[in-house]
This record gives sequence, structure tokens and C-alpha cells, in this order.
Amino acid sequence: MRMDRRRRIYYRRRRQVQRQMILLGWSLLLVVGVLSLVLGRKSTAESLAQKVVRSGSQKDAEQAKQITIEVEDEEERLERVRKEATEKGYPAGVIELLDKNEETVEFVEHYEEKKDNPCAETIDGNWEEGQIPQLYQWDERWGYAAYGTSIVAVSGCGPTCMAMVAAGLTNDPSITPAKVAAYGTENEYVDEYNDTYWRFMKEAGANWNLSCYDGVFTEEQIRGELQAGHPIICSVGPGDFTQNGHFIVLTQYAEGKVKINDPFSTKNSSKEWVFAEIADQIKAMWVYSVNQ
Repeated sequence: MRMDRRRRIYYRRRRQVQRQMILLGWSLLLVVGVLSLVLGRKSTAESLAQKVVRSGSQKDAEQAKQITIEVEDEEERLERVRKEATEKGYPAGVIELLDKNEETVEFVEHYEEKKDNPCAETIDGNWEEGQIPQLYQWDERWGYAAYGTSIVAVSGCGPTCMAMVAAGLTNDPSITPAKVAAYGTENEYVDEYNDTYWRFMKEAGANWNLSCYDGVFTEEQIRGELQAGHPIICSVGPGDFTQNGHFIVLTQYAEGKVKINDPFSTKNSSKEWVFAEIADQIKAMWVYSVNQ
């Protein structure tokens, strides 16, 4: 009996080991298969690239590029887009977007094919009545639009902030960054370096029936304005948001933290900020409400 019991235990353990070895084997086969697929596709892309050199075929070139795109990681994509943009002679400001924020890679990648497309007529998709919408200046729906001698994606943080405030307060989704940028250019609110004059923040809101007052406010005053539904555009200097100058929108305040709509960064816009930690970066503020 004791021998039978030992034999059963032995065979049971042996079966467990066999199952584990089988699972390990399948796992290794899966890893090898995936690596083979990736390396195979890269090899295919390289073969096609050589074929392109020999034949000059546009069809082969497109196929090789598509395979390369499918297997590249984020860093590889960033470097590819930078290289292609440089070779095609894109404006320096467009290429520099990649260094400032990797989130702009798709915008830069599509620059040539989309730069002349009509801009969106509304901000639908980012619109919720009664809320200050979150808009980004490099959104392909309006980022290619002109602003001064530049474009909204590169220089349009000011008009994008104003579009957020005006569209949100007036419940008008037709107020887009491209339209606000056009207004700013036409009325000479942008300087020779394509920076937005501060007086744009003070004066331009009237075009959308907004009242504005400016100043340097305490945290308690900011809390009161935001809780009253009055968004605040801020000009900020070097720090968490920029290396030079930038505009952001304060939209909410709760328990010592502010919600910020940064027109250039989804990362900055997705978190709450302790106001005391960013206060020294703020150079000017403009508070907005709807004219009654």
C-alpha cells in the first residue's frame, strides 16, 4: 500500500512537470514566432527598400514604408518623422514641435498632406455645454491654420486659450482656434515673432461678448473666480509649461488645486496642480465672464 501511494505521488508529480514543460515550450514557441514575425517584416522592408533602389517603383516604396511603420516603436517613429520632415524641408517651427512635445508626432507626420485642408468649422468632439472645452493647438482640425506668419500649432497657444474660454462661456462650439487666430492676425494682435500681445487677452474677448479684467490675484481670489464659473487665462514663463513663454487656462479650483487646460500638452491638462507650486511661474492673469 505504501509503495502504491509513493508510486501515485511520483507519477502525479511527473505529469505536473510534463505539463509545465509543455507550457514552457509553447511559450517559447510563441515568443520565437513573434520575434520571427517582427524580424521577418523588418527583413521584408529592407528587401523592398533594396528593390526600390533598383526599380524606382513608387508602389514598392509605399509598401516598404508601410511595413516599417507597422513594426516601429514610438522612438523609432519620432526619429523617422523628424528625418522625413527635415528631408522634405518642413518649416523649422513644425519640426521643432517634436522636441517640445512628442504628442505632436502625428501632426508633423501629416503636415504635407493636410496643411492645405480646410479647417473644421466647429469644435464638436471636444464640446460639452456649460464646460470650458479642452482644445490643443496642434489638433489637425485647425493646427495647420495660419497665425501671423506661422501656424496655430506652432504659435497659437494664445488664440487656442481664447477659443476655449469664448466657446465655453458663450456655449458656442463654432468658435475654433483657427477663427480666433484669424481674428488675432487681422487685428494685429501678433508680433513679428508670432508671439501674441498681452492686449489680445484684454481686448479680443469683446468680439465674443466677453468682459475681462486683469491683474495679479491671490489664491483666494482665484478660487472665488473659478468657483463662480469665471475661467482665467494666464501668461506663464519658464517652468512646468514652457521654456520661454506660454498661455494656459485655469478652469477649476478645489482643495488647493487647480485644473489647467494647457493648449500644448495633454499630460499637463490631465492632472491637478497645487497652485502654490506654479504661482511664481504666472506673469499675468485675465478673468473672463459673459457680458450681461
